[in-house]
Amino acid sequence: MKRKWVVNSILIILLLTGFFLIYVLWPKEEKLPVLDKVDSFTLQAIDGQEYSSDNGKVKLLTFFYTKCPDICPLTMIDFQKLQAELQNKDLFGKHVELVAVTLDPVNDTTEGIKSYSQSFGADYDGWKFLRGSEDETRNIADLYHMKYKKLEGDFIAHNTTMFLIDQDQQIRGLFDMANQNKAVNIEEIVAAMEVLIEDE
Repeated sequence: MKRKWVVNSILIILLLTGFFLIYVLWPKEEKLPVLDKVDSFTLQAIDGQEYSSDNGKVKLLTFFYTKCPDICPLTMIDFQKLQAELQNKDLFGKHVELVAVTLDPVNDTTEGIKSYSQSFGADYDGWKFLRGSEDETRNIADLYHMKYKKLEGDFIAHNTTMFLIDQDQQIRGLFDMANQNKAVNIEEIVAAMEVLIEDE
């Protein structure tokens, strides 16, 4: 009887050990898988500083233009809320950035973008508005497979994807810009940013 109890105890221990090893060693699915690797870029920020994307910070990158009638301003309104949330968590500017690159450098002058950004309460410590030449803009858009086309009346048709980029210039998430029916998913973006900061 005693021997049977010992054998059963050993079997239970081996079984539990097996489950534990499977749990520890089994490959775990990444919370935020690497979707792509992109080259870094350098552009002029509207505060007069040269901005390099290879700065070791997590960033959410979006493209915009100031004459955009709907999607861009709606997104910037949500970015203002996102900025406040990241400031409350003491992440803004230190660990994470919001980056907005104009698709229309011909019409979007530095002063024009500055006025536009100020209307949304942008804090340049962590919300970077960038402007380059037409060629630079096209090259950066191509890095992210961002498609856009100028139309009549200075309107631009463009993709509405935003890119979550980690400290190593890897795309780790794709998010939608805002529209009239759906806001930017601030909660999901902040949670993803915190994951990337913890994994650093």
